[in-house]
Amino acid sequence: MSFFERVEHTADLAVVVRGGDLPVLFANAARALFQMMTESPAARDRTREIALESVDLESLLVDWLNELIYLHEVEGETYADFRVNALSPTTLTATVTGGATTRKLKTIKAATYHDLTITETEAGAEAHIVFDV
Repeated sequence: MSFFERVEHTADLAVVVRGGDLPVLFANAARALFQMMTESPAARDRTREIALESVDLESLLVDWLNELIYLHEVEGETYADFRVNALSPTTLTATVTGGATTRKLKTIKAATYHDLTITETEAGAEAHIVFDV
């Protein structure tokens, strides 16, 4: 089974993302985002440290994805490797690695709170995420 799958949504883009635990879920959500938006970068010569604080786990996931979208748009970078170094219900530190964006496949404006869920499953964790396109 894939770590993410697209699901039907009337206007925007929706996915279900899976991970063995919450840090893997957050990394897989970022990986899914970039697989839908761009081709993988030719080089992996750019590394960024990201630290975020939010009010709860769902908000933290939205903030994480929106920070990556922001960096992608402003810096022209595409990330392919995601390491969540620390994760609590309100904080995240991560290292992302990638390179210059070579080809965009789809413009994703933002991760949203619409229908957002994070659930524990027998296999780990699962999130339903809707993106504004």
